Amino acid sequence: MSAVITASPSFGAARGAARLRSATSEHPLVKWGLIGIALAFLSLFLFVPLVAVFFEAFRKGFDAYVAALVEPDALAAIKLTLLAAGIAVPLNLVFGVAAAWAIAKFEFRGKSLLTTLIDLPFSVSPVIAGLIYVLVFGAQGWFGPWLQEHDIKIVFAVPGIILATVFVTFPFIARELIPLMQAQGSEEEEAARVLGASGWQIFRRVTLPNIKWGLLYG
Repeated sequence: MSAVITASPSFGAARGAARLRSATSEHPLVKWGLIGIALAFLSLFLFVPLVAVFFEAFRKGFDAYVAALVEPDALAAIKLTLLAAGIAVPLNLVFGVAAAWAIAKFEFRGKSLLTTLIDLPFSVSPVIAGLIYVLVFGAQGWFGPWLQEHDIKIVFAVPGIILATVFVTFPFIARELIPLMQAQGSEEEEAARVLGASGWQIFRRVTLPNIKWGLLYG
């Protein structure tokens, strides 16, 4: 009798756990339905366009694809892409590291404002960003007459493409490094400073090795 009495609480706990699992777990149809919706969404907006691009590229054969790559327009587009990336990436690298270091390691006025400005490209549509550049640097914009007087072209030219690329991509490195630096803390930098290291030595020998993988990922 005592064995039955002592076993009953564990049996009740097991039944309670089973009821909790059944109440919190989804029905298999719901689970597989959600997975199917996610896969359908990825297929429709990612895989199908990707397959269509490769199909259209190689529809006339590999030789036609190679011939299209060496056309003047294609080479000009490739050069423009490499130029924009070659300028935007170093600028984003410098800004991202500096902003992440300032936000993660120091307390100062305007810190929340700087964080908000970093997130601005995520909340502003690229179309709106392009319209802003037109309103600022266009022929009828704020600096349009001055730019025309000095024969400087920004909108619908290479500088405009570079500015738009920098604006759209500059938050990525900072947003990748800020949580990493905050999690690492500043104890190692403070110890290096106490030992007499300069600011550049601290960054090169302490900070940079700790953030190198996050920097490469960003």
